[in-house]
Amino acid sequence: MAFLSGLSAFPITPTDRHGRADTVALRKLIARLCAAQVDSIGLLGSTGTYMYLTREERRRALAETLDETGGQMPVVVGVGALRTDEAVRLAQDAKALGAAAGLLAAASYTPLTDDEVFEHFSTVARESGLPIVIYDNPGTTHFHFTPALVSRLAKVGGIVA
Repeated sequence: MAFLSGLSAFPITPTDRHGRADTVALRKLIARLCAAQVDSIGLLGSTGTYMYLTREERRRALAETLDETGGQMPVVVGVGALRTDEAVRLAQDAKALGAAAGLLAAASYTPLTDDEVFEHFSTVARESGLPIVIYDNPGTTHFHFTPALVSRLAKVGGIVA
């Protein structure tokens, strides 16, 4: 997909002392990225503390980011969650708001098998309708995508990168 070429910037997600997204500060960060002419924005990745934000705060952050970009650049947004049904809802929210794709990690409290991760990713891609980008971050998820698993996932409709 063309939006995955070039420089994708992953900003932090500023929050207030109550853990709510500070949308004024976020818009300033996004405006700077737009002025720098990055090729896409990776919102709510690990640097965006996505796992610590509620569904509503994630929606607020994405809505503000999309509004600030004015549709001028693709936004790939973190849709990871500990449960598949919640990741599906987050991906559906992202699609409804206009995100270009969802960034999905294999997050779990307990070790995951390749088959479990395959089902998780396949379900989110199928049920959300949002293009999904595999987020391989073993340092935080403690899961490593093997070449065989990536090969399997590459054949799933809706998994785009």
